[in-house]
Amino acid sequence: MRSEPYVRDHVASKARKMQPPKNLLLWFLEAFRAETPDQIHEPDVWRDYVKDGQHPGGGSLLGAPRYGDAFRRFIEERPAQVELAEYEGHEDLWPHYVFPLRAALARLAGRGPDTGDSPFMARVLYRTALRDGDFDSACASFGIPPQVRKVYMEAALYRLWTRYLVEPEPYTVREAPAA
Repeated sequence: MRSEPYVRDHVASKARKMQPPKNLLLWFLEAFRAETPDQIHEPDVWRDYVKDGQHPGGGSLLGAPRYGDAFRRFIEERPAQVELAEYEGHEDLWPHYVFPLRAALARLAGRGPDTGDSPFMARVLYRTALRDGDFDSACASFGIPPQVRKVYMEAALYRLWTRYLVEPEPYTVREAPAA
C-alpha cells in the first residue's frame, strides 16, 4: 500500500499532538484570556428589550449602557454552547465550542459529587485564572497546604487539559434492533 511508508511518521505526528504543552499554566491562562471579553459595555444606550410586547423592559426610561455582544454572550450562554463557523459565506459542517475552556471546566466540575476532587479542582483552577495565574494564593484561599500546591496545580491542569476539546464529541446514533 502507498500509506505504509508513512505510517511511522503518522504515528509520531499523532503522539506529538497528544502531548500536553510544556507550560500548562501558560496554556490555561492564554485560553482563559482569549475567552474572557475585554469590554463590558458598548457606547450605545440599551432600550430595545420588550418584556410583554408593549412596554420596554430592562434598563431605565432614560436608557442603560448596552452590554457588549461578547460580554452578553459570556454571561448568558452556557459553557458548552456550540456554533457552526462560517468561512466566506459557507458554514462549516462540524460544530465547535464557543468557549472551549469553559466547556472543559464545566466537564471537570460535573464529575462526581460536589465534595469530590474534580469539582474542587475546577473551582481552584477558575480562581487561579481570576487571580491571573497566582495559583499559590488561589490554593491558599481553599486551604491547600503549601507543600502540595505546585503538585496539586500540575495535576489539576493536566486533568483539565485531558478534557479540553475544541469540537464536541460526535453523537453515536444507534439503529433500532431488528424485531
